[in-house]
Amino acid sequence: MSYTNPTTTTHNVKAAAISTAATVMSIMGPSGHTGVVRGISAVVTTGVTDAACALTVGNAADADKFGTLSVAVGAAATGTNAATLTAADSNLIVADSIVLLKTDGACTAGAADIAVVIDWFK
Repeated sequence: MSYTNPTTTTHNVKAAAISTAATVMSIMGPSGHTGVVRGISAVVTTGVTDAACALTVGNAADADKFGTLSVAVGAAATGTNAATLTAADSNLIVADSIVLLKTDGACTAGAADIAVVIDWFK
């Protein structure tokens, strides 16, 4: 597998409710490609109240296997892109597997436009 010339994809979800623990999006890369999460970002569209919410990118066995992002209490039109990403060399997305974007629902209100950037390699 070569790490040069990846196919980079950005997976977006608009105005996703983050105040309820749930799977927000399921992602599968191009056939036969291994992946690395390069970024997670969120722009609040409905104010986040009481507590920060955590967004996680992982799989069915490990919800935060590839990364996490904390969305702090804040008003609409605030954003964050300070994700904690797992080191890629030891934590690659297995080819043809499903990646899950989840929220922990820790805030009592809130919605956000969320983006997950993944590099795919053959």
